[in-house]
Amino acid sequence: MNDRPHKPRPRNTSSGKGFSPHGRKRGDDKRRDDNRGNDRRPAFIERPLSSAQMTRQCAASAVRNVKQDGLPLETVLSALPEYNDLDPRDRAFARLIAATTFRRAGQIKAALKPLIRKAPPAFIQAVLETAAAQILFLGTPAHAAVGETVELLKAKKATAGFANMANAVLRKVVTDGPRLAGAEAPRANIPGWIRGAWERSYGRPAVRKISLQLIKDPPLDLTLKDETKANTDKWAETLGGKAISPGTVRLPNIGNVAALEGYSTGEWWAQDIAASLPVRFLSDHLEGKLQDKAVLDLCAAPGGKTLQLAAMGAKVTALDKSETRLERLHENLERTQLKANVVCADALEWETQDRFDIILLDAPCTATGTFRRHPDVLYNRTPKTLSQLVRLQDKLLPKAATLLKPGGLLVFATCSLQPEEGEPRVIRFLGERPDFRPISIVASKRIEALKDAEIGLGVRTFPYFQSENGGMDGFYMAILQASLEK
Repeated sequence: MNDRPHKPRPRNTSSGKGFSPHGRKRGDDKRRDDNRGNDRRPAFIERPLSSAQMTRQCAASAVRNVKQDGLPLETVLSALPEYNDLDPRDRAFARLIAATTFRRAGQIKAALKPLIRKAPPAFIQAVLETAAAQILFLGTPAHAAVGETVELLKAKKATAGFANMANAVLRKVVTDGPRLAGAEAPRANIPGWIRGAWERSYGRPAVRKISLQLIKDPPLDLTLKDETKANTDKWAETLGGKAISPGTVRLPNIGNVAALEGYSTGEWWAQDIAASLPVRFLSDHLEGKLQDKAVLDLCAAPGGKTLQLAAMGAKVTALDKSETRLERLHENLERTQLKANVVCADALEWETQDRFDIILLDAPCTATGTFRRHPDVLYNRTPKTLSQLVRLQDKLLPKAATLLKPGGLLVFATCSLQPEEGEPRVIRFLGERPDFRPISIVASKRIEALKDAEIGLGVRTFPYFQSENGGMDGFYMAILQASLEK
């Protein structure tokens, strides 16, 4: 009950001239109706973004699109018109922000989760994550990371309503984020379903070492066209790098590859040392006798192994179904002055009367072994993706076998750390094709540190191998030989 005394409305004692019966001046109602439009909020005027804000918008859009569409970071970035309009320096920063967001995803989540009551839309979440990556891991001044992010949101009607929330959250990230993120071990940056599979197969100590490689900036490996020791030492000195294996020079940072000496003259190409091993192990088995061998590089793009084979004198047919990816192979063949017969076709449907001495099947896979340079691969894959790729690998191996000469060699490789995409595929194939036998690979003969890579069937490298030099990609590879009898 309202205990306040009732106050009667004062009576209007005027003559009534100029007033309404309810105590308002006559005409007020009309003026109120006429001025009602003035009570509306002014129309929102969107403003163009500065280059700093556009850079951050591109990074956030890319993070959201990688997660939603399951596409590689490079693909979604290049599909953004705004990204392509940025200058090279801003494009590089946008990519760095997005890559760091994936590289540190678990720790960023730990820093943001206590500060957000209700999950925002996907783009706003990506904006917060990319801003946190700048604050916590990229050394961006807090006022720039927070200020540019908030102004980015304010600039557009669709996002302006989240600006105050973002401002409050990110200011808390500045003060509390280092503690919250630091409480999470690096293994938290690996999605649970992937981390669980690795721990079951390789053990927790191995996964801890793998996770430490994820949070490090990767080096750049160059494969030399001339793999002799003298030439390797020469280019290591010329480029200020380190010869980590005959034919491979490692530089501490990726940087602008095309600006390095020797690029334009085709003396080398970028290729992680682990990716170079299938061809090198093949060469070791043949005692370097690849000259004039008919070799089919199945699923060849972007073509690093095609270049290796061609440089060793093989007659290479490079097949891939992606015209876009084959463009890069054509460019590298022209730059290095190497030759290969390039075919754009689906490997499962391609037919030819030719039979090959050697077939290299670098099979489509989840590519989780390449996370050092492409941390987004851990977030654009799902268990369903893995199952689909395993089924494809089980189709490609028998297809490759039909194109091989009696006694020929079949090299199977995947740039994946998923256990299913390695030895089990070879075991299944050998069970169906008893006319093939595995060839022993002595990996340590080439690189002493790879002694632990030798497993029952083939070789598996881990990202922490040669960690003192910057690690290497996770790869599986095996060499199989067909019977001489049909």
